[in-house]
Amino acid sequence: MNEYFRGRIVVSELGEPDWGEVAARLGLLQEFEAASMRLKFFGARPGREGRWLVPFVGAFRDAWLFGDPKSVSDAVKRWTPYEAESLAKVNVRELPVEHFDLLRELAQEEVPVVSAADLAGSGAVPVRAEGAESVFDGLVGMEEQRLMLMKLSAAVAKHGRRAVECLHFVFEGNPGTGKTEVASRFVSYLDRTGVTDGTHKMVCVGGNDLVAQYVGQTSSRVKQIVSSARGGMLFIDEFYALSQNEGGYANEAVDTLTEQLDRLRDEVICVVAGYRREMERTLDLNPGLRDRFGYWVEFPDYTVDQLVQIFCHMAAERGFTTACVDALPGAMRRLQGSAGFSNARSVRRLVDHAVVEASWVRDEAVLREEDLERALPQCITAPARPRAGF
Repeated sequence: MNEYFRGRIVVSELGEPDWGEVAARLGLLQEFEAASMRLKFFGARPGREGRWLVPFVGAFRDAWLFGDPKSVSDAVKRWTPYEAESLAKVNVRELPVEHFDLLRELAQEEVPVVSAADLAGSGAVPVRAEGAESVFDGLVGMEEQRLMLMKLSAAVAKHGRRAVECLHFVFEGNPGTGKTEVASRFVSYLDRTGVTDGTHKMVCVGGNDLVAQYVGQTSSRVKQIVSSARGGMLFIDEFYALSQNEGGYANEAVDTLTEQLDRLRDEVICVVAGYRREMERTLDLNPGLRDRFGYWVEFPDYTVDQLVQIFCHMAAERGFTTACVDALPGAMRRLQGSAGFSNARSVRRLVDHAVVEASWVRDEAVLREEDLERALPQCITAPARPRAGF
């Protein structure tokens, strides 16, 4: 039974290493550890302070005997002068389908020996991998956001993580405006352009998850969470919950997070998400925390036209034709005016109810105006309260 893992080899050199020598040493590691594990190396990329990072993935031949990633680190030390870092097991169930061919290759008896050409110029990872932009397809109203993220990715893919001092983000906006979805697709884009480790690693936590119940535990919890995202992204939703944690250890969590994001800035991309006003208050808990986030990305509420597009897209994903387009703008305005409106989440709920109503009265997969009329009251509990002063 195979068990898969990933990590990075750290090559420390002044200037670009001799990739022929590095390949020969890693090839020896592949050859002499073949009885216990198979290793596949990818193009290196520059890190900070003379470090070059060579990503790899591997498979233990016998997970029962060799299932500990520490054995990989021991093997690297035994056969090379390099260090292995960011070692972690790969959860196959969470991998995108496009990575399955890699797993199949590792499952075979032979993995090609790494060459200098495989490693050189990482740099050698294409700056704009063919078709990488397609990961953003289907997003509604996100042109500015996706362009900003693609520009940043291009800079790092071309020149390494040293090119951008701070690659952490604040995603601010109301619920249902696409923050988590864009973050997930951003990870896929970073994987395809060689910025992250290629395993779609996205560790998602809430602000309250960073705080422990007892004194002395919060710091270690934050360190563990940040470390678990090495090679990928740490996404902290409802980040503002930290500033609302009265009587807890929010300050300890924020201080530790500030330190960890600086120490691991070459290995982790962090995105914190939530409402702008509350986010501002949370970032003020530590004078240095705000400086760790170099980019603010705004996610405004969707317009009526955009909500209509989202409805039609969601219906199509379920295999339903939308035959009630003329009635949708009015339905979306009623949704917007209801209590608890949450943009795309509210639309998703409306689609679900409309599908149920349509399926009850007909066999064909079509959403008609009468289905919408029956579904809408089930998704509107009460009108929203008017804001003071308006």
